[in-house]
Amino acid sequence: MKKFLQLFLSALFAYHAHAAPPYPYSEGQAKALLTHLSAHVLVINSDLTLIRKKPASEFDLLTYYPLPKTKLDEYKRNGHIVNTNDDIADFVTYKIKDYELTNEKNEKLQVKESSKASSLQEFPLWTYNNVLCSQRGLQVKLDKSFERVKGHITVIFEMPGSIAREIRIPINLAITDKDPRPEI
Repeated sequence: MKKFLQLFLSALFAYHAHAAPPYPYSEGQAKALLTHLSAHVLVINSDLTLIRKKPASEFDLLTYYPLPKTKLDEYKRNGHIVNTNDDIADFVTYKIKDYELTNEKNEKLQVKESSKASSLQEFPLWTYNNVLCSQRGLQVKLDKSFERVKGHITVIFEMPGSIAREIRIPINLAITDKDPRPEI
């Protein structure tokens, strides 16, 4: 019994050592980030589609925000940033509320795995308007391929404390479209 208790306590301490850090951001900071992310959503072909230009069954919704001064200083000092999972954007989740998408054959497309809330993926750092930014986004995987996809997706970005921002994103993407990010 004593051995079991020691094992249980060590597992409990190990869990807390790897648990997510406490949420240190204010409601104002969370709302400002969600407003910025919502205002800067790009619809972009996946990397593979950008290279191959062949029918695809996925694309990305990408957004960005300027790096905070501490992260920018770290990048300037080291040439990279160590991810500590405590950046404000690490707490953003998204849900796809609804969508209506069709391909060039006018077939209705279904989004795979759209019902669960997930964290935004980190994409490489990028410069927008001469400001180094963190890019976040999500891959939209579809049940059929497309050469052109049209319609809309409604996404809800959420933060702890029931702070949310809903955005309806128009989709009009062809596999031949160029990367919409600057300096490509």
